[in-house]
Amino acid sequence: MNTVTIAWISGLFVATSALPACSANHSSSAGDEYLVGAPEVSALQLGVTDEASDEGTATAADAVDASDQVAQGLGEASSALTLRVAPELAHARQAVNALNQALRNFTDPIVALVRDSEPSSVAGVRTWGPVTRGATDYRFVMRRGAPHHFGWLLQARPTGTSANFASVAAGGIRVGFAARRGVGSVGIDLDRLGALDPTVTARGALLASFAHGPSGSALAYRFQNFSPDPTQTPGVDAIVQGVHLKAGYNRLRLAYSGNVAETASDAPEFVLARVRHQRGDGGRADLLVTGGDIADGEVWVVSECWSPALESAFRVVRDCPADGIGGARCKEVTSTGDRSACPHDLLDPDLPPADASAAMTDPQSPVGDVTPPDAMPDGQPPTGT
Repeated sequence: MNTVTIAWISGLFVATSALPACSANHSSSAGDEYLVGAPEVSALQLGVTDEASDEGTATAADAVDASDQVAQGLGEASSALTLRVAPELAHARQAVNALNQALRNFTDPIVALVRDSEPSSVAGVRTWGPVTRGATDYRFVMRRGAPHHFGWLLQARPTGTSANFASVAAGGIRVGFAARRGVGSVGIDLDRLGALDPTVTARGALLASFAHGPSGSALAYRFQNFSPDPTQTPGVDAIVQGVHLKAGYNRLRLAYSGNVAETASDAPEFVLARVRHQRGDGGRADLLVTGGDIADGEVWVVSECWSPALESAFRVVRDCPADGIGGARCKEVTSTGDRSACPHDLLDPDLPPADASAAMTDPQSPVGDVTPPDAMPDGQPPTGT
C-alpha cells in the first residue's frame, strides 16, 4: 500500500509520495466525482468580516479544488484593517478564529489526501490513504448513496502500528447548488483526534448542521466542552450559530471565555455574544457577561458599534441583575461615543439567549434555521430528497 508523508511547516504542507508527482492545484484525484461531497473549511467556517488573517477564514490552500471560486469562499472583500479595532470585534474575531482553526485540524488531512493521492474504490466506497502526518496515519472514506448524497469518515491511528483506524470526524451532505455546498451535518471528536495526533491542541467535540443556498448559508454548532487549548482556556458547552449572506452580512451568536476591559482584573469572563456586521457599513456586538469579576447574580450587558474602518464608534456597559437584564434596575458602568454613530440598521441591541445551550432564531437566514446534532454523525449518506 502506498503512503504519503506530509511535512507541516508553519501551517502549510509539502507532500511527497511514491505516487506520481502532482501539484496541490492539479491533483490526480481532484476531479473525482465523489469530491463534490467532501468537507472543507470554507463550507463550515464562521466569519465576522471574512478577514482570513484575523479570523482564520478559508484561503486557496484550504480548498479541495483550489480552482473553484465557490469552493474557496473567496472574493468577499473585508473592510479595511485598522490599528484600533473595536474591542468586542477583536474578541469575536478571536473566537471565530479558534473555531476555524479547530476545523482545520480535520480538513487539512482530508485536503492533503484527496489532492495528492488516488483513491481505491469498492462498491460505491472511495478510500484515500493512508497518509502519514507526523506521528499519525490518516485515512479518508467516502460513501455515495442516492444521487448527490454522500457520507464520509476521517480515520486516524498512530503511525508505525497495525492498530485499527479510529474515526475522529464524520459527516454527510446532500449536495445542492454547488460542489461541497448543500444540507448536512459534521462531527469532530477533538479528544480522540488530539490523542492520536499530538499536533492538535483543541479538545472537546464540535457537532454542526449546515445549509447552503445561492444567496448565503446558515450553520449551527454544538460545543461539547470545546476549547482551542484547555491549558489556556476552559472548555465551553454552548450552541454557536452563524448566518452569512452573499450581499455582505454576517450574523453570529457566539460563546467564549474572555476578559471584558472594564472589569477589575484580567480574569476571564464567560461571554455570550450576538455579533452583526455589514460590509462597508460597520457592525455591532451585544454581550451578556458573567463569571470572572462579575458578581454572582449579576450580568453585565455590553453593547458596542464599530465603523466601516472597524473602530469603536459607540460603547456602553451596564450592570444588571440576572433577573432584570435590560430593565430599570440596570446601572451604567461606562459609555463612550454616541449611539447615532452605529450603522443605521444596527441602532438597537439584539441580545443572545441567556441560556448558552438555547437555539437562537434568525429571520434573515436565507435557508431557515438549522439545529446542530446531539451526537456524532455515523458517516452514512443522508436519506431523503
